[in-house]
Amino acid sequence: MRIDRRYIVSIIIATIFIGMFVRYLYRAPKRHYCDFRVYYATAQRFIDKEDIYARPDESITPFKYSPMFAMLVSSLSFFSQKAASLIFFTINFILLVVICMFSERLIVDDKISFKKKILLYVLPIIFTSRFILQVLDSGQVNIMIFALVILGLYYFEKKKDIVGAAFIGLSVMFKYMPVVFIPYFLLRKKLRIVGFILVFIILYCLIPAAYVGVDREIEYVKNWLPFITKTSLDEGSWYDYKNQSLYSFVLRYFTAASFYRVSVANLTFRQGLLVAFIIGAIIYSLIIFPQRRYNIHSPIDYSLLFICMALFNPNAWMANFVIFIFVYMTILYYLLKFNFKDRFTSVLVFLSFALASWGSESLVGNNLENLLEELSSVTMAALVLLFILFRLKFKKALALYRK
Repeated sequence: MRIDRRYIVSIIIATIFIGMFVRYLYRAPKRHYCDFRVYYATAQRFIDKEDIYARPDESITPFKYSPMFAMLVSSLSFFSQKAASLIFFTINFILLVVICMFSERLIVDDKISFKKKILLYVLPIIFTSRFILQVLDSGQVNIMIFALVILGLYYFEKKKDIVGAAFIGLSVMFKYMPVVFIPYFLLRKKLRIVGFILVFIILYCLIPAAYVGVDREIEYVKNWLPFITKTSLDEGSWYDYKNQSLYSFVLRYFTAASFYRVSVANLTFRQGLLVAFIIGAIIYSLIIFPQRRYNIHSPIDYSLLFICMALFNPNAWMANFVIFIFVYMTILYYLLKFNFKDRFTSVLVFLSFALASWGSESLVGNNLENLLEELSSVTMAALVLLFILFRLKFKKALALYRK
């Protein structure tokens, strides 16, 4: 009797989940639940209708998300911190599976063999395992944001604009970087999509008032963006070697204020930021402005925008680069479709993987990891992926476009 392949895959996923669950159960308490402590403490303050942007415990990182996010996680406060963290971990793992499934549906436009499909799933997970573990171990929200955007794009493709906008709008309530998709749709005259996204963003800013009251919600919303600016856009955050954003890359390499060994120029802080913004604007313009050759959505465009979500984030910590899953799936689908005959692209993919993941402390030790982060190795990996995608977009992208 032949066993259905789906059962085998399900057993493998369940085994991986159990292994990672036990690993998290062992590691998380020793690390004081990392970022999850912020959400848990905020959930308690939201339930008590207190100021969610206050820091009564200075050992806990500031809460930088929207009141809507605080409301979404508020139910976790009814559990112990340990139980709540395990629920949060389980949700993240399930959404990781959702990301892979719906990414394939967005990217693949024809039938591929089972072996190729396995490669399409397994290789991106291996290539991004460093970032996946960072999110899961730290109890961060990047997988959730990623899943919401993927689901939004999927429902846009299915012409269910309201459902898609609801997901995209909700992702903005977690972190603001998904807004990079709005100009893309606007310039493609998808005014219905843009309109619905904006409506849902406004709606999500109002919903918490049903519990905390209008006055408290107005206070929350008024404090939200100024609080992010105060706690995330200071000069120390821009220069932090853990920050792998495009801006930090330029500042570390080209400003006089850089105290790292990689500084090669003497620009001022503001000049460095200006250079970074100009480079970012050029990259973004090449992505969002429609090309005459086509006027359809492409997984290549989506991949480029996902990279922008990470690379243009002023605080691009490692967890932000979990979005590489979709990027690698897009490029690998192209390579699989042509049996890896494009050797140049294959080499670049391997190079990006090496730059992004081989600097992990578990592989090279803490000192070398810190050095590679000073060198912005993950930023370089993102730039390599941008180069691959632009090359496909302008030369060979027709192989990936939906008919």
